[in-house]
Amino acid sequence: MFAIRLLRAVAVAVATLAATLASGIAGASDDEVPVNEYITLPKFCWYQFSGGKVANLNVGPESQVTNCGPHMNHYCYGLLDLQRSKKAKNIADRKMLLGRARQHTVYTMNGMKQDGTLATCSITPHVEGTMRDINLQMQIYNVKSK
Repeated sequence: MFAIRLLRAVAVAVATLAATLASGIAGASDDEVPVNEYITLPKFCWYQFSGGKVANLNVGPESQVTNCGPHMNHYCYGLLDLQRSKKAKNIADRKMLLGRARQHTVYTMNGMKQDGTLATCSITPHVEGTMRDINLQMQIYNVKSK
């Protein structure tokens, strides 16, 4: 009887831990991104994740995004998910984050194509390079794109 209760307690503890870890990974596109994460992204993402804290700082011309249209807000989430995928401890989390990075980046590129800003956006080469990086990693980790 004791062994069954012990096994049940261990199972509950493991399930709770797994749920906690999964919620941390699943929340990779939350608006509350720690400064130690967004500071490693390109400067054009800083404003979006800092809650405006960098608005009055001179972070340089590389922080400016021009002529890109309204779909760009998804791009920085894609970069965040890509960055997190590279640090993921297990392959399942890595694959999930790569898939999400791809979704955000595809959404951005499709939006730029639809509104005609792909040719005029100041960071189009960056977005295209990120898409190549994501696709390559998805091939390496055998992730099927949806």
